[in-house]
Amino acid sequence: MAAIGGAILSGCGGGSSGDAPPAVSAAPLAASAAPSATNGAIEGVGTDAGSSAALAPCAAVTWQAGVNYPLGTVVLYAPNGLYYKVVQVAGNGSDGTTPTISTWYWAQTTCATPAAKKIVGGYYPNWTPSPIRIRDVHPRYNLIYLFHAVPVGGSPGTTGAVTFSAPGDGRGAATNLKADIAYARTTQGRKIILSVGGAGNGMSFPNRTKSQAFVNSIAAIHTQLGGIDGMDWNTFEADQKPDTAEMIWISLELKKRYPGFIISAPPAPWNAIDKEFCRAMVAAGAMDYAAPQYYDGPGLNDPAYVADNVRQWVNLLGANRVVVGFGISNAANYMSREQAVSAWNQVKANHPDIRGGFNWQIHTDEEQGWVFANSVAPLINP
Repeated sequence: MAAIGGAILSGCGGGSSGDAPPAVSAAPLAASAAPSATNGAIEGVGTDAGSSAALAPCAAVTWQAGVNYPLGTVVLYAPNGLYYKVVQVAGNGSDGTTPTISTWYWAQTTCATPAAKKIVGGYYPNWTPSPIRIRDVHPRYNLIYLFHAVPVGGSPGTTGAVTFSAPGDGRGAATNLKADIAYARTTQGRKIILSVGGAGNGMSFPNRTKSQAFVNSIAAIHTQLGGIDGMDWNTFEADQKPDTAEMIWISLELKKRYPGFIISAPPAPWNAIDKEFCRAMVAAGAMDYAAPQYYDGPGLNDPAYVADNVRQWVNLLGANRVVVGFGISNAANYMSREQAVSAWNQVKANHPDIRGGFNWQIHTDEEQGWVFANSVAPLINP
């Protein structure tokens, strides 16, 4: 493997916390006020609430160097995130000019974002020898979790910093990682989120020194990958309680440094500690959504359990702060295609504003002929 941050990783996916789920669901925790969903390419992620309501609709394309655009074309200029319209043309259209340099060819404009889409996420583990390249992941996935960064020195971390290693390069995923991330973010419109932790990789932040080292390491990975859109607190372990106050500080620091930075977490659905952590994070404005994992545990693949448990999370955080975690596989305690479809249909009927769903894992989905992408994703985003 090619290493980023100087480490070669090992580990396993998910990362459950506590014991197996109870046979009977616990009563919902008290509801807390949660901010409403916002508009954007992915529902409620990285944009201001209602910001597009008064804008003129348009079909913008991402600007590319050297392209001669015809009169009236609207482009998104990725370096500054602003929209520009071709207002004058020569013999070669916009004549390959840059929107921020030529005010004769270009004028800054506004552009309504497309209708809000729900999250269709997928975890992309870095231990696979020959994974699909990120740019070639099924187009139904609009958010990809890079799994996973791990603590320096092993759990719970010696310095607070984390490191991330590229995936296997059997099909060029490692060689093209940075370029493919850029292509996925700018051309395909996907979000790329770094997941930290995972099974066996709990982390502790007993002091600000370790917290600052963690922030610095995320910033270094952000630079090395050419940019990421967020971070996933995948740090839930049976014996590792979260240092919530410091994790709030870390998350807000990252949001301050990178405007629109997404913070998420995939907690154990039944775990009271996980629930309180997510509630506190959302209340502090430090987490965008929680995504309980309904796989790899007794009873978690039962659509009736999923529907009942999601109701608890919605009562706790609000529907627009909850994403449903699926795992479709022939392995024990994973869902069949039919179970996943049934679970989503029940959840969506109960909570039309649910934030979306994710799948563990993309590599398995590809091996199975994209069963999640072709069967469940179209129900999430028709």
